[in-house]
Amino acid sequence: MKWNTVIIALGLLVLQFNLAAQDNFVRNIQLEVQKLDGSTFKHAFVGGLNHTQYSEVDLNLDGINDLITFDRVGNKLSTFINNGIASVVDYTFAPEYIDSLPIFTSWVLFRDYNCDGKQDIFTYFSGGVKVYKNTSTNTSLSFQLVTSQIKSNYNPDNVGSNPINLYISSTDIPAIDDIDNDGDLDVLTFSILGNYVEYHKNMSKELYGTCDSLGYVVANKCWGFFSENLSNNSVTFYDTCMSNVANPEKLDGDFEKKKHSGSSLFTLDVDANNTKDLVLGDVTFNNMTLLHNTDNSIDYTSSLITQQDQDFPSSLSSTAAVDLNVFPAGFYLDVNNDNVKDLIVSTNCNSGCENFESSWLYLNNGATNLPDFTLSKKDFLQEDMIELGEGANPVFFDYNDDGLMDLVVGNFGEFDNTLSLLYKPYLSLYKNIGTAASPIFKLIDSDFAGLSTMNLDLGSNAPTLGLMPTFGDLDDDGDEDMILGDYLGNLHYFTNTAGAGNDAVFTLNQVKYQGIDVGSFAAPQLIDLNRNGKLDLVIGKNNGYFTYYENTGTINVPAFTKITDSLGYVSTLEPGYFVGRSAPYIYEDAGVYKMLAGSANGYLFKYDNIEGNLTGTFNKVDTAYLNLKEGKNTTLTIADITNDGKLDMMIGNQSGGISYFKGADAVISVEEYKILEGITVYPNPTKELLTLDLGTNYLKNASVKVFDLLGKTIFNQKVSSNKTTINLNGLNQGVYLVKFTNDNGSKVFKVVKE
Repeated sequence: MKWNTVIIALGLLVLQFNLAAQDNFVRNIQLEVQKLDGSTFKHAFVGGLNHTQYSEVDLNLDGINDLITFDRVGNKLSTFINNGIASVVDYTFAPEYIDSLPIFTSWVLFRDYNCDGKQDIFTYFSGGVKVYKNTSTNTSLSFQLVTSQIKSNYNPDNVGSNPINLYISSTDIPAIDDIDNDGDLDVLTFSILGNYVEYHKNMSKELYGTCDSLGYVVANKCWGFFSENLSNNSVTFYDTCMSNVANPEKLDGDFEKKKHSGSSLFTLDVDANNTKDLVLGDVTFNNMTLLHNTDNSIDYTSSLITQQDQDFPSSLSSTAAVDLNVFPAGFYLDVNNDNVKDLIVSTNCNSGCENFESSWLYLNNGATNLPDFTLSKKDFLQEDMIELGEGANPVFFDYNDDGLMDLVVGNFGEFDNTLSLLYKPYLSLYKNIGTAASPIFKLIDSDFAGLSTMNLDLGSNAPTLGLMPTFGDLDDDGDEDMILGDYLGNLHYFTNTAGAGNDAVFTLNQVKYQGIDVGSFAAPQLIDLNRNGKLDLVIGKNNGYFTYYENTGTINVPAFTKITDSLGYVSTLEPGYFVGRSAPYIYEDAGVYKMLAGSANGYLFKYDNIEGNLTGTFNKVDTAYLNLKEGKNTTLTIADITNDGKLDMMIGNQSGGISYFKGADAVISVEEYKILEGITVYPNPTKELLTLDLGTNYLKNASVKVFDLLGKTIFNQKVSSNKTTINLNGLNQGVYLVKFTNDNGSKVFKVVKE
């Protein structure tokens, strides 16, 4: 590999500097990533979208509504600025607004409840609805909690009855809209025990003449007088509930309490008659059903559903019906800046459903109250980000041995209901086609090593899911081999048969490698943990602990022996979680091991006190490192991909995407009590030999180490003379760090190997 001329020129200087601990990473969305066809992902590092809810709100306070996406898997929030071009769909990922928003769970809908022109927030909380008021000024985005529990009077016929929590299931998505057209926001939701829709009427206008209150009564326990059928996503008309309220009507009829399983609702007017029609999605079906409301009363309170279309929205126009596996949910908002609301449909499930093309955009060629939809795309926003379906497990790996770190990303699986497991697992390979200082990643293989059809699950004679790769030279032939962890807790060994200097070619060597089984969700890392020159295995797992296998074999014929199932006696299992899903990344910090670990709750855990303490207890430095939470089931990889002496980090998550964080400080910490002077290193750059001239510095307990920019120790020896020769033969071209230490202090140099 030929190094960039600018980098070599910089390397001609002897860069002597004091290094501090790298305690900071900064989110970066500018790193270029290209698709297979060479076009650029517009927003590569959103972090994926699986089962997404969509709302609009003015984030940058420019008078144009922007876009909020909320993935109920991992409660992952993303924010996009609308560039505001008329009749054009054009959004830019803008994660800086996320911190201005509250934390949500299960579902969230932005709605203007107080008629001030600013979108407020309705979100799930403890079986009900929490509301935040939009208190933004012209220069600052902000929200203030109004109530953590909307209440409704379920017995308005009984004098003196008190409002109680307005119940909404965490599985459901309610319809929050002005149902009776009086100017305040009402709520439609399925009852807790039954297949009827309750109408919770907001009494703000009636009681106060304004729309800025949230006082509700149950105006109808079977709004529309229909019941949901359990056998398919359809309804039965003229089905009245026996215990309805006195007004609008109270009719006798059969009423069987049926446990409600899960539904999504949203309202719109499809025929310009000013009544709110209802669109229904169901937890076990692929379609959406449009329910036509024929209410012709003056105050629009006599709702009556008399017609249903199970092929929505093709019933309104010549376009494809929703066929989204499973549990579709719809969201009605203006996506292309033509002042007409469009339709976005996504899945409302948690797993076992569409996760790759799960964002269907229907543009509206008609009017908001008389829509004419056309299916525009099935991967809205997803098409412009790194997206692997469910789960993303990134690993930096120089697959072509050119000195530039490439990126391999494993997934849990892309949904495919033609497969017995419903998922297609694979590794995606992103080649670094940039330079040492300016990486550019390009997708060159979306099924690297052919794992999508390789039957590694011997019990089911099928491919395995939850692919977690790690790389290292296990046979001492100069190229890096692959260990692959899976969701069953097994490891699989692949030999790199390419040879040093060539593109990696992996050949399956052994399924269920050496019988290693950690239970479930094996997250392995190859690293020389005990510093004896042989690669060991540290494996994260579902229970949150870490298993340590020592290599008791040789450098080219490893034999892994389990030392402990609870390395360091630490775990990523947090209160309130049933699993920990530990995913370790151990790195060197000035020759001392530290560990960051992904987790089930999404936060990164940081540990130290590892060095020389493999049978002791590690120190838990942080359970929410830098407060980074990129979704559920996070994994991470670290390397200095820009060769600036600072570690960079990629974080994967359950939503199938990754986030990039650039290192903000130096890669290695040096706990220096004195910085030594009078030391020189030459020649720099060097092709092979490097001389360390210590001058008159003290030689007691003196040593020299060479690190790569990842912090890995490459050379380590005691020093007994004032001039020491270091042989860099066999190392890749690049930047390395040389550290001399004695009893009086230490000194670090940056050198370039040509």
